[in-house]
Amino acid sequence: MKRNTASAPHLSPRRDDDVKKPKIEKEEDKPASAAPTGREIISNYLNGDVTAAVLYRKICNALETFEQWELEAPKLQILEQFLGCADVMEARTDDLVKRLLALRWDKIPQSAIERFRTFLCELAIRHLCFTEHVYTAVVQRLVPQVSSDESTGIVSFVLTEEKQNEHFEMAHIILSSVIRCFPLSAKSLLKCLRKAMPHFTQPPVAVSGYMRNLMLMQKYVPLSIAKDVWETIFERLAKDDAHNWRCEQNEEESKSPRLFALNDDILIEDVIETTNDSEDVTPKLLEQRKGEQTMQYLDAVCTDVIAFIRHSEGVDAQENEEKGQKIEEKWLRTFKIKGDKVLAPENLFDTFLEVLESTMLNATHVQYVSFIWLYFGSLKEEYEQKVLEHLWQVTIRMPRAPADSKKSQGAAAYLAAFLARAKYVKKDVAFTWLEEIYTWLKRYVVQFGSGSSQILPGLHRHGTFYAISQAFFLVFSFRYKEFAKNQEILEAMRRWGVGRIVHSPLEPLRYVSKPVARCFSAITRSLQLVYCNHVIPIEDVQRPFEDMFPFDGFHLKVSSQFITPLMRKFSPLAEDMTTLTKALCWNAAGGDKSDKMTEATSSSEGLDFLDEEDVVLSSGGFRERTFSCGQSSLINYSATPGLKSFNV
Repeated sequence: MKRNTASAPHLSPRRDDDVKKPKIEKEEDKPASAAPTGREIISNYLNGDVTAAVLYRKICNALETFEQWELEAPKLQILEQFLGCADVMEARTDDLVKRLLALRWDKIPQSAIERFRTFLCELAIRHLCFTEHVYTAVVQRLVPQVSSDESTGIVSFVLTEEKQNEHFEMAHIILSSVIRCFPLSAKSLLKCLRKAMPHFTQPPVAVSGYMRNLMLMQKYVPLSIAKDVWETIFERLAKDDAHNWRCEQNEEESKSPRLFALNDDILIEDVIETTNDSEDVTPKLLEQRKGEQTMQYLDAVCTDVIAFIRHSEGVDAQENEEKGQKIEEKWLRTFKIKGDKVLAPENLFDTFLEVLESTMLNATHVQYVSFIWLYFGSLKEEYEQKVLEHLWQVTIRMPRAPADSKKSQGAAAYLAAFLARAKYVKKDVAFTWLEEIYTWLKRYVVQFGSGSSQILPGLHRHGTFYAISQAFFLVFSFRYKEFAKNQEILEAMRRWGVGRIVHSPLEPLRYVSKPVARCFSAITRSLQLVYCNHVIPIEDVQRPFEDMFPFDGFHLKVSSQFITPLMRKFSPLAEDMTTLTKALCWNAAGGDKSDKMTEATSSSEGLDFLDEEDVVLSSGGFRERTFSCGQSSLINYSATPGLKSFNV
């Protein structure tokens, strides 16, 4: 049977020409695909593209090591991709924005720094969600970059002065531009300013640099936060000043009772130069360096505030140079950035009065910062009148909370300090206010301290009365020499009947500072106004009010040239010197009236500090002193009020 082969496949060999060859394209024939731009990466990432999301994450990770890159080319390449994309950023690009904000400005290539500044401005203005982030990042650049060697306590700057000033200027330009275009963000800026304040463990020089920048911001920040910025400055200053005071007290407690002697020669015999070139850094030397740095920081900030006040008041720098008063003001005069609706220079004093009430009156143990108001009040007679009236109104204000009572007591202390210490407060003005204070005390005694056998002296509810009583005793003791020379004023004081206050059931002399009471007692006995020495207790009594003595000794080196000439020294009548010296020495020695102590403290050399007017400074106007945790105050004001020398 023959097989049918009609449907059999054709098995003839295939030729090579019949085989279809795959078409191979050469590499150069492919269309070139350009790398995605930063705008495209962000747009695709926001649209959910997986490839763009991976690339976005890689870029964020790369920016974390940006500071370690040595070549500028890759830095410029990655920055140029995103510096023009501020308009497409949104909340979902938060990671990328934070990486860009965290870049160190000194690591950014100089050719891209201006575009980077523009990017930050646009980012804060266009996107509300990033405004506070930009503020936080930029405000942190107002703190000088410093490094501290913990083993030696030596602090050094990371950047050169020129480079650091460039960063400061750039930060001010960004902040002023944003706040001008977006004024409603002022409260956010204030929040960032408070948060960026360097921690207490940071070197003091970083704090002083930041505070100088806060003062410069007064040139462009809106009026709505101007007072708050000043409060931020003085709140930190008051804390640092009080901490320095406590360190001084801890040092004094470990020393001998000779600290309370009135002989300056005895007091300064242990003073040594603070410079120490020894390579061996002991814990004591390290603590000393920290104290020196704190004092230099307080001096620098107080000097800067005084310079700002002088600049606002238009004080002629050349005129002050003729008086020997020279401070650096270039940082203030060369600052050209201005803002809209800023605090007017003529309103600066009123703002400082508000800050005095809100910040300083509740701050006990402040030693140096309060002198800024003493200086400000000396510039114009109306300022002197304003500050005295304001303090008196706060003093007699009806308290609505315990904090209000504390503020009233602080105001009484400041009022007494102005009337007793300020040289520019004239005799007639001081007597008028003293009479006003006495009238208030007399009314209070009539209302609360007489006609009842149930009066309990020393209660906290009478704290303001005791604070005002101490103010009266202190001002009287400081200014009585001037009053006694005027027969008319002396007769008026005799008609007051001071005994009605002193011998009232409230017993004010028992609850005020003991040396203040002894001074007042000795003087009134000498003037034959009242005898009250028997009322003063021998043992210490707990005081029912906040005990404050502003305008105590001032030992800051640079700013002392403005403060020291304004201070009045305690200067009694010649016939009262021996009596007052014995009374104060008895108090200072805690009742020890040994012949040796009396002889040492009542010698003619020990009474040089009682000479009127002159405050003789050592060469250069300042004498270096030793430190422990802070600069040592050789006499405690509460032990010898008004007798502390200003030149040690």
